[in-house]
Amino acid sequence: MSSNIRDTDVRSGPDRYVSGIGVARDIGGYLDDYRQPVLITGERSWEAFSGYADAVPDLPVLRYDGSATVRNASELADRARALHADAVIAVGAGKLSDTAKNVAEFTGAELIMVPTLAATCAAYSALSVNYDEKHRYANAPLHPRNSNLVLVDAALIARGPREYLVGGIGDTLAKWYESRPVFARAASLSAFDRLSQQAAAELRSILLEVSEAALRAHDRGVVDEHLLRVIDTNIGLAGTVGGFGGTRARASGAHSMHDALTQIPGTSSIVHGAKVAYGIIVQLLAEGDADEARSLVPFYDSVGLPHSLRQMGLDIDDADAVRVVAEFAAGDKAAFAQAVPGITADDVVHAMRLAESLA
Repeated sequence: MSSNIRDTDVRSGPDRYVSGIGVARDIGGYLDDYRQPVLITGERSWEAFSGYADAVPDLPVLRYDGSATVRNASELADRARALHADAVIAVGAGKLSDTAKNVAEFTGAELIMVPTLAATCAAYSALSVNYDEKHRYANAPLHPRNSNLVLVDAALIARGPREYLVGGIGDTLAKWYESRPVFARAASLSAFDRLSQQAAAELRSILLEVSEAALRAHDRGVVDEHLLRVIDTNIGLAGTVGGFGGTRARASGAHSMHDALTQIPGTSSIVHGAKVAYGIIVQLLAEGDADEARSLVPFYDSVGLPHSLRQMGLDIDDADAVRVVAEFAAGDKAAFAQAVPGITADDVVHAMRLAESLA
């Protein structure tokens, strides 16, 4: 066998993806096959869901603590086992989804996702992003199976804060920019790699075309075709990129910058996708593609994505913090080298400083 041919391990997505107005209200109709399902949710997620649903299912409700730690997932798994749970219903956003995926693996229960935000593709993907007790990125394990059902209700998601939908646009846009240089250097591409490439290119086109209109609809409290398209793109189409493309398409420079930024205090309140969007700019500058980075600035400004530390309330002149970020981003725990082979901390610092004056 040629050394250029690699094994294919496709995690294309959930067994079933249902997207429609009102599907979250009808969740009870999807639970007939389970004897003892349990709900896992957070305080704000449950408030959003229960305020939207006509009738809340009469099921045990387990509350996660918002940490997205393996410790909390283990605690919830113990409680789910004590209830003899055969299905876990995750009602919430990214960190809640990641926690529920851990719980499902620990218990062997089936998994149903009901996203309350379109801020990441967490409800669709087979990955969990885990953090430590100080809210710092820890790891991102790939689970052996995906969810059984994802219920995407745009009317529920549209009730969420604007900043999370904006963050989802940034997080999703990164799928193209992170996978492009990795695929470009690959000795060969499988059929599934090519499918991943096409999905990444398509989501970029969709977001650049309709994000502004989708946000206007969100601001008016209207679910129109543009908002529906962005929600399905942020959750479903984004998830297929890593699902089909595997490690080549899951993360490189932009997410490395996100993970690195979590290592310094004061960043946990910045939404995930905002940090990733900033990471796209830093990655492009590190690649030497300042023209492409500059071309994104008007779009970023139009939707409210940050392209500098300053816009996130962080200080480029804090040399110690910048060095911590750069060392982590260029280090072994991050995947920046997939986009820029041989990347060093000094390279990252240089790109971060360029980003401050990009506009």
